[in-house]
Amino acid sequence: MTNNKNKYIIKQNFLFFLLLLFTLPTFAQLRFDYPITNIEPAEIIVTYSLKYQKDSLNHNFIQQSDMLLFIGQNTSKFLSSNLYSFDTIMNHITNLAEFQEFLMDRYRPFPRIAYSIYKNYPKGKLTYIEHIPSSTFKYEENLELFNWQLSSDTATISGYKAQKATCDFGGRNWIAWFSPEIPYSDGPYKFNGLPGLIVKISDTRNHYVFELEYIEKPIHKPIIDLEEKDFVETTKQDFFRAKDAFYNNIISRAKDAGLSSEVQQKAARRAAERNNPIELKRK
Repeated sequence: MTNNKNKYIIKQNFLFFLLLLFTLPTFAQLRFDYPITNIEPAEIIVTYSLKYQKDSLNHNFIQQSDMLLFIGQNTSKFLSSNLYSFDTIMNHITNLAEFQEFLMDRYRPFPRIAYSIYKNYPKGKLTYIEHIPSSTFKYEENLELFNWQLSSDTATISGYKAQKATCDFGGRNWIAWFSPEIPYSDGPYKFNGLPGLIVKISDTRNHYVFELEYIEKPIHKPIIDLEEKDFVETTKQDFFRAKDAFYNNIISRAKDAGLSSEVQQKAARRAAERNNPIELKRK
């Protein structure tokens, strides 16, 4: 890449460029032929709006992302709309030259939220996948994570009659609204186990708010699939230790990548803003 192109990418999306720099030494080992496991067709696609406060000290900066939940007869897959678009394009790239051309496209989708969550795959389990430069991590949890307390309170959410439920999870208190008229025991992120689709869920401080935007029943059912990468298979606790280590060492990583002191400090500031994860407790 030329210096002008590097400057262009930094201007367009600093963090994305930074993460790419950290993985540049592995470009020669990039694979574009990972096998893909087709799990089952999706019966419905649920789009949620996620509004979240990444920095607990900045109440005025709320980010937003569209999230997709693909629900089949036995399994589901949850990820951001941008990650879905990114993965779809990547699945059609066959060589390094095409990949580098894709990186230079100013209109490429940028997945700020980089995890994928599979429910009931394998059976009775929840599978969490996320890339931390320069490895892709995978861990499993039991699917039944939530001790829901049902309430008699009802409301109309996104045009659906919904009932209230609450639970404690990940160091936060959550309020969920589920609709029995949508007969899927599923919801955004890891949430599941209620007698109807979750149409809205938020923690009591409104740091994370998922709300249904619309439901699609596609004529041509997309396949819920899994790209079988060279995963680092780990535990939930070790995954978060690796993620914390990445951001805690971001200055030294930026320095090793040959970035200037100014860029190193900018990277550190961006990392410090990531202090309010959806799961505050990792056990």
